[in-house]
Order: sequence, then C-alpha cells, then structure tokens
Amino acid sequence: TSHGTKNLLRTMRECNARRNVGEDESSAAGVQQTLERSISEYTPARHRAVIAMRCCVSKRPFNMVQDPHYVEEVQLLRPGTSIPSPITVSRDVNLIYEEGSKLVKEYFLV
Repeated sequence: TSHGTKNLLRTMRECNARRNVGEDESSAAGVQQTLERSISEYTPARHRAVIAMRCCVSKRPFNMVQDPHYVEEVQLLRPGTSIPSPITVSRDVNLIYEEGSKLVKEYFLV
C-alpha cells in the first residue's frame, strides 16, 4: 500500500539522520559504514593496510593472503579485488614498523 511505502521511507530518513548519512550516500555502491559512523570507500591501499595490521596484531603469517578460503572471502565481498602477494604484505609491515618507530622516537625526545 502507499501508506506502507510512506512509512518505510520516513523510517529510512529518520535512520539516516541518526547515522548522519544523506539519502544519496545511503545507497551508494562500493561504500560501507564504519563503526565510527562514517562512510568509507574501498581502496587498494586501505586493503593492504588492513592486511598488514591483521598480520601484526593477530600474529598471522604473511602468506595468509594465499589461503584459498581468504581469497574466496575477499572475492565474495568484493569481486575482482586484487590481493597483494606475501612479499608485498611483508614490505608493508616493515614500512609501517619503520615509520611508526620514527614517530615513537620523536614522541620520547620531548
């Protein structure tokens, strides 16, 4: 009925307002809402950073990116996504460590 659609649209607008999401953003393809209630788009750099942090924080091997189930999961969530090689993951982890250690050193110089 027209009342059902009207109620659905009103509820959607109220929900979007609570989440600080505009109507055009709520249906945008390729974006997701994060826990901080902000809209984030996929980027290969962000994907690589998440993989590097996952390896470090969760003590996962760099070659976990070659696990067939991980590859299947990534393709399920975002078909056509390129997954970095274990060598790239290792380089990313080392870069994060090097750059992070500079910040820690600078912090303690004060």
